[in-house]
Amino acid sequence: MSQPTARKPHDHALWLINGVDESINAMCRLPSGRSRDLDGPTAVGVLTVRSNLAIASALVAVAEALRGEQ
Repeated sequence: MSQPTARKPHDHALWLINGVDESINAMCRLPSGRSRDLDGPTAVGVLTVRSNLAIASALVAVAEALRGEQ
């Protein structure tokens, strides 16, 4: 059984953001790389997740800046 990877909170937040972004990209693209046609509710969900990722990225950047000032 493998041991879980230990990460600092900042690194873990970035890992989560990048993982969700990769999953969304995989869901929205065909194997050929072209965009997949999504129905309305799915498209709204994808946009909501992307919006939340942008907010999370901004919060990580602020935390990083504050950490650098100390």
